[in-house]
Amino acid sequence: MKLKYYVLGLVSACAFTSCNDDFLERAPKDQLSDTSYWQSKDDAEKFANGIYRYLVQPENHTIMTDCYTANAIPVHVTAEQGQLSAGTADAFNPHFYQLWQEAYYGIRRCLIFQEFIDGVPMDEAAKATMKAEVQYLEAFFYATLLKYMGGVPIMDHPLALGEALPARNSEEEVYTHIVNLLDAAAPKLPSIRTAADQGKASAGACMALKARVAYYAHKYDVAETAAKAVMDMNVYGLADNYEMLFNPEYEMCNEIIFAKQYNANPANSIEGNKIIQFFAPVMAHGWEALSPTQDMIDAYECVDGLPISKSPLYDAANPFENRDPRLAYSVLWPGAEFPRGVDQTIVKFDNQNMGDGSHTRTGYSMRKYFDADEYPLRVYYQCDFIYIRYAEVLLTYAEARNEQLSAPDASVYAAVNQVRQRISVEMPALKEGMTKEEMREAIRHERRIEFAFEGMHLFDTRSWKTTEEEVTRPVWGIDKEGKPFQVETRRFNPARDYLWAIPQKDVDLSNGVLEQNPGWK
Repeated sequence: MKLKYYVLGLVSACAFTSCNDDFLERAPKDQLSDTSYWQSKDDAEKFANGIYRYLVQPENHTIMTDCYTANAIPVHVTAEQGQLSAGTADAFNPHFYQLWQEAYYGIRRCLIFQEFIDGVPMDEAAKATMKAEVQYLEAFFYATLLKYMGGVPIMDHPLALGEALPARNSEEEVYTHIVNLLDAAAPKLPSIRTAADQGKASAGACMALKARVAYYAHKYDVAETAAKAVMDMNVYGLADNYEMLFNPEYEMCNEIIFAKQYNANPANSIEGNKIIQFFAPVMAHGWEALSPTQDMIDAYECVDGLPISKSPLYDAANPFENRDPRLAYSVLWPGAEFPRGVDQTIVKFDNQNMGDGSHTRTGYSMRKYFDADEYPLRVYYQCDFIYIRYAEVLLTYAEARNEQLSAPDASVYAAVNQVRQRISVEMPALKEGMTKEEMREAIRHERRIEFAFEGMHLFDTRSWKTTEEEVTRPVWGIDKEGKPFQVETRRFNPARDYLWAIPQKDVDLSNGVLEQNPGWK
């Protein structure tokens, strides 16, 4: 059963959002108090469920971040994402404020929950589980802020109306706070959630998130141990259909460790997302907002496991044949066929309107997430959005362990090969006898391909300090005749662009308390 995101507005929360009708039915607006709400397990559960709605946006703040790497560019060049991709954004960019605001809305609600939950009359074991669930959510919000913006203020209480944010904590302090929250939560949560409480935090989600933040902090011993803990739970695995993993039919598969839940027949942006609206091709009534680059296309190996520059299977006249199956599952190229509508009518993608401001700029479009049944498109889409899946755990384990060895051992190969050789992908195993450096590059390649357009690559490259090299490569695509052409060049300021700005609005309001990230002043 999916979570229902309740929007509850308490007096102490109304600095950020107005009280909604569901809650007002419980007490008149002029008589509301925090303690008037926390009367039962049902009250606490509704409040906890409502926190999930503040998880980072899938569309603009996750999938679209591939446009700030060599993987893709945005179609709408004059919009906020166009500025971010081109390297011309300033500290007032709305994406910075939206991300910051929603994360702190979520953190605030976590703190309110922990402040009042102890007084709720309910089973103590259930209470402990619910408290741990909210600790995980707080950790997730901070992990989101950390990877986008670096060190941020750590809150120890919900701010009162008009109370300013405190000064920023260091990246190391935020990392430690996240790990402490996850370590405290994990023992009190089930390894994996059942259908009855699908979408809620689990011990597996705690350890997978810990592995991720430790990996990005280059604390490879911690990342390896946390990832191995998830592997040793023996409850997670890889889906047998990479293409369908991102469709509703696979929402319950055990590859998904943590996802944002959406409702069937969603009526608004709380109940549903706009992933298909944003990224489906225009010929399927989408906005075609992300254009994969030729660099991304060329990164997919041939089915013999060799890059296109070395494989005898690669045919420049038929460049999409004999390629890693994940290319066809993730990208549309001119002539690529895909089903559309409940009758599964086969249509062919074309790029004949490319470059008009509403269609692809590179000749390619995104296929991942597309659901043939969603045609004609509804405004809101019901499929859950995956934040963490088991393939990431395996590849994080592999790279973290490899970094601590003089040469990769059998466990490193096994973890990577599980991902490469899943049913429906079935790429060859990695060659034996690789050096540590060769294995590092192989794993990083695998992460780029496996998680294309899932909002991972920007943060991977930031961790590897390769974003500058990627972004400053000329962007290439194919024109209407299929010939290569240079689309654009982009800027990247390494002294600034490895972090997003703290929203300038809040920096200005802080009267010098909040310090801006370098280069954004």
